[in-house]
Amino acid sequence: MAVLLGGIGAVRKPKNYSIDHELVDDLFLFMQNEQSIMKSYERSFLPNIATKVGQGKLDKTKLPKLFEYLYKNSYPTIVKYYAKVKLNPAEREALAKLWADQAIEDLSGNYDQLYSGRTNKYEPLIKFTKGKKIGTVKL
Repeated sequence: MAVLLGGIGAVRKPKNYSIDHELVDDLFLFMQNEQSIMKSYERSFLPNIATKVGQGKLDKTKLPKLFEYLYKNSYPTIVKYYAKVKLNPAEREALAKLWADQAIEDLSGNYDQLYSGRTNKYEPLIKFTKGKKIGTVKL
């Protein structure tokens, strides 16, 4: 005998989150000025993106998801030196888009050398991108 329960299997409506742009911008500036976060950004994230460009596998729509990991991994530092701030999903996405735009801008002209984990030294950007252009398309 089957018993039907009204709440089980019901589809939930997505929540509409509001974005506190002041908080997102302030947190973005803090993250840019924090040495440990920028070291992670410059030594892990930028070379990874440049390598994807060289392989022809860069999907700019997936870049914000990558930078949500930067926020997640930096959260202990943010709590220690900034504030105990939990961003809602819309704010995390806005912060990640700011970082993705910054990465594209950095690789398009601000960096000519990147750190290579294989050789433990800085190498020319062209070695990572294999001569391919990043582009300046904003997300």
